[in-house]
This record gives sequence, C-alpha cells and structure tokens, in this order.
Amino acid sequence: MDGRVKVVGQVERVDGTSLTYAEFVNRFMAPNRPVVLTGLTASWRACEDWTLPGPGDRRRPDLSFFARNFPSPLVQVADCSSREFTDQKRLEMSMQEFIDHWVGDAHGGSSAGDRESSLLYLKDWHFVKEYPYYVAYTTPTFFVDDWLNMYLDSHRIHRDSDIANHKNEINCSDYQFVYMGEKGTWTPLHADVFRSYSWSANVCGRKQWLLLPPSQSHRVFDRYMRSSVYNLNDDVSEKLFPEFNKTEWLECIQEQNEIIFVPSGWYHQVHNLEDTISINHNWFNAYNLHWVWNLLYEDYKVAKEYIEDIREICDDFEGLCQRNLAANTGMNFYDFFIFIVRFALANVIELYHLQQPETGGES
Repeated sequence: MDGRVKVVGQVERVDGTSLTYAEFVNRFMAPNRPVVLTGLTASWRACEDWTLPGPGDRRRPDLSFFARNFPSPLVQVADCSSREFTDQKRLEMSMQEFIDHWVGDAHGGSSAGDRESSLLYLKDWHFVKEYPYYVAYTTPTFFVDDWLNMYLDSHRIHRDSDIANHKNEINCSDYQFVYMGEKGTWTPLHADVFRSYSWSANVCGRKQWLLLPPSQSHRVFDRYMRSSVYNLNDDVSEKLFPEFNKTEWLECIQEQNEIIFVPSGWYHQVHNLEDTISINHNWFNAYNLHWVWNLLYEDYKVAKEYIEDIREICDDFEGLCQRNLAANTGMNFYDFFIFIVRFALANVIELYHLQQPETGGES
C-alpha cells in the first residue's frame, strides 16, 4: 500500500507451540481478535513437497511438482486486473494452463505492462476433496472445532441443486482451500463467507494483510450500506464513501510458515509480496455462530425488501425470499436450522456412545 489507509497497529505474533487451546480461545477466538501463529507447520508435507530452495532460508513454489502430481481437470483462477461485480473475474483452466501462464510471466514471456494486466491467482482450490489420500498438512489444534467442514463431510449446506451446483465461493462442497499466486496477485477488500472465521497458512511466500475491526465496517460502505470499497489502492471517492477516511487498520506482513487467524466480520485486503502458496480454511463454531445468524437475518431483510413490490402477485413470497437468500448468501433460514439440528443430534449420539459401558469379551 502507498499510505492511502491509516495503519494504527500490527497484528500480534505468538509462538503457537507455547500457546494452549484455552489461551487461544480466551485471548483471540472469544474476543474476536486476529493473531499470527508461528511454529506450527514444521511437520507439514506441503512445506517440503510443494516448494524449492530460494535465496537464504526462503522457499519458492515448485510449480512442476503440481503439474506432475495434481493434474486437476479445472481450477478456479481470478484475473487480478478484471473486476466482475464485487470480486475479480473468475476463469476456469487446467492446472497446466495456469502454471504455463505463471512460468511465462516469470521468464519474461510478455511485456511488463502485459504481465501486470494478466496476473492470475488460483483461488478456492478444493484440494482436500480432490486428493483425500495425500495428507499435505494437519489442521492445527486451535482450528479443529470446525462445525462447518465437519458438517459438509456428510451434507450440503443448501438442498436446492440448482443453487448448490452453482460454481461460486458461497456454494461449496467444503471450505478447505489452496491458493497459489505470483508476486503482485491480490484479493479485494471483503469479509469472509458466512462471516466465518478463517485461518491462512503460508507454505511459502509473503503476504501483506490490512484488516479493519468490525466496529468500523460501516465506514467502507456507501451511505445506503449497499456498495463497499473494492480496492484500498484506488482513490476512494469521499463522495461515495464519506466515512472511509475515518477507518483505522491493522497490518500484518505474513511470512512463510506463519498462520494468520482472521476473526469474524473483519474486512481485509491481501497482497502477495512474493510468489506464494497458502492453505486456507473457513469455519465456524459456538463462538461465532451468532455472526452467521446475524448475517443471514440482515441479508434476508435486503432480499425481502428487494422484491417487496411483487408480494401481492407472488404465490409463495416467503419461499422466494428464502431462495434468493440462499442464492446470495449460501444458505437460508431453513438450511441454518437444519444445520443446527443435525449437528447437535450427531453430537448427542456420539456422546451417548462414549458414555456406554464397555462389554466384556468371551471368557
């Protein structure tokens, strides 16, 4: 960034190997505060297999390893130079096509101007689902209480096949992703899907994060709370976003082998300062479930208001509101309550079995 935002502090760094789960909950998860954790990726297979030695103690992506071992039919790639609605334009291509593009840029296959305008960023690659027998990493203890991905092991969030099969960020078979991008790729300003928690581990590379506390999130929206700032590097219009100049941000320069915890409702923008591979999970549990419900309720009110003028001629107005809510947010009220009931029931059954006395074997 070039000083267009006011940075008032840095995200705290903590040695993850000396932190207990209770301390993590009390200091960061329950109060909804970000933190960078170090020392938790040393045993990860990904840190060896996916990287090559770089300058000093740095690592760099081993792109040929991905081409040889993970020939995904298609991957989702963001064109960092092209905006589509509130996000970057998404493309589909083979892993080999993506790597060829990256290697072509690195070898000077296009002019500097062309490279800047054609930076591609592989996002939301469902690596765990596609390659379940290749254990690239283990989820750190701090993040294993993951109701979302445990649920998605057996169920879909939304039951409507037309919506569930739509290929976008909020209709996924899981929320366990790999991201890969060369230096200069970036992600626009956003808050995470479902207002979930997220954790992001740099297998290699370096990222800059700018994070805004939820208490200030209204300041990145227009006066009608409909449109938000897209890129913090742009000249943000004071006329369109009159409160933006009052925002105060936390910054984090995330190094390789570090994991950042991004709490619910924190808007953030991320830039890859080096060629980077990261592993990212979205999840929620009892500590942030209220964020999910609050988002659903607010988005429901918007969906309802948007079609209010057809209420009198609509046979199932509420059903249409719920369908639009699911299309825009990824779930609706029905999905949320089914999720709660199924998840609670599964835990009751598991607890029941754990409490049953063991029966003796044959004597």
